[in-house]
Amino acid sequence: MLNDTTRTTTVLLAITAMAVVLAGPITAATYYVDTANADAADTNAGTETAPFKTIGQAAATAEAGDVVVVRAGHYDEVVTIARTGKKDRLITFRADPSRKARLKGFILKADYISIEGFEITNPADGADGIYAGQTHLETARTGCRMIGNFIHDLTGTAITSGTHAVVKDNLMRNVFRGVFVNSNTLVENNEVDTLVPVIIEQNGRMRPRKSQYAFFSGEDITFRGNHFHGSPMKDMASWGLDFFTTWDADILPPSRRILIENNRCFNATHASEPLAEQHKQSSHITYRNNLFVNTVYVGILCKQWSHITIENNTFINCGAYPIWFQKPRETEGSIVRNNLIAYWNHTPLPDHKEAESGIRVDDGLPEVDCDYNMFFGTKNRQYGPHDFTAEPRFVDPSKGDFRLKAGSPGIDAGTPVPGLNADLAGTPRPQGDGWDIGAYEHKPVPERKGND
Repeated sequence: MLNDTTRTTTVLLAITAMAVVLAGPITAATYYVDTANADAADTNAGTETAPFKTIGQAAATAEAGDVVVVRAGHYDEVVTIARTGKKDRLITFRADPSRKARLKGFILKADYISIEGFEITNPADGADGIYAGQTHLETARTGCRMIGNFIHDLTGTAITSGTHAVVKDNLMRNVFRGVFVNSNTLVENNEVDTLVPVIIEQNGRMRPRKSQYAFFSGEDITFRGNHFHGSPMKDMASWGLDFFTTWDADILPPSRRILIENNRCFNATHASEPLAEQHKQSSHITYRNNLFVNTVYVGILCKQWSHITIENNTFINCGAYPIWFQKPRETEGSIVRNNLIAYWNHTPLPDHKEAESGIRVDDGLPEVDCDYNMFFGTKNRQYGPHDFTAEPRFVDPSKGDFRLKAGSPGIDAGTPVPGLNADLAGTPRPQGDGWDIGAYEHKPVPERKGND
């Protein structure tokens, strides 16, 4: 006979099974939008044979788990999405074929939305590409994805991510700002090709408004494998253009646990100048395996951050101070190791009396854990006993190839870095007797045997 406990459990299981049967499986719909189809209409059912004419109609129809397939064509729309998906059932908007559906932008006022493979451009002043972010009036959206889009010719921001987002495999070209990123977001394998200045009046003068390839605000943000390049160096000294930056002011809180790794970055006024001067609470920012090339003023200058880790980066022509510590808080828990700092075919600004000063820790500051760095064409202040000066012997610097040739003094000259198991190109570390200096690990060519 069944005891009371067993009998109760059996009844509950039976009720649960019956509820599942009655409810049926969770189904998702696929809707189609095709402006080029002569029979398309927003009064249609949105099927493949009777598609909607506008993406906006699909956005007003789709529910959690649904997919909206948008066929090739020009859609004269800025699409606002207000119907929300769920964490495990996003609402997906997908261009098919990829980047053949062209529109003016997406404004996400809902969570868990995926935007995939669109071409986005808009000539209107201040127009953004995909916006899921934070304003003075509303909070950032969460759980959205922006994947494989081509966003170009905008005077606003190409992508504003919201929180817990994925921004991946997008191409952004001729935009004012690349990405504006919020907490718990991965920004990976994107390309930002040429930022375009927006001219504003300031103190009676016309000047370019400050901009960024990537602006971040929040916690637990990762930038990995991105390529930032193309912005013109002409007149950049008056611009104010960073690869990676933030500030803790207005509605923007302190930022923490920021990882910047395996990125290739060319042409800016600063490599990274995140500001934390208002609250002095931002902490734990890591730069590793990055290539920074051609910055006008400085490389990495984290104002009033703590726990700054800078390891195995390559800095080429990075202004007056490729790495600079100015305040005591910036030295707290900070590490600088295995970096390659070099100047190649470089002309400093006329007002820089000493334009190449390597790593600088201002006088009177606590010591920084700084060692195993390599310098060429710049001052070596010898903060660590293993810091040294030598010609790096790059593979082909005239073509932007700053890998190390065989025989480079940077090979095996670094110190092991826990958790750093590969270089910028994905080559495992170490390849020889020790870690190499800079972003690239030299991979020896196997010797040929016999008649091979």
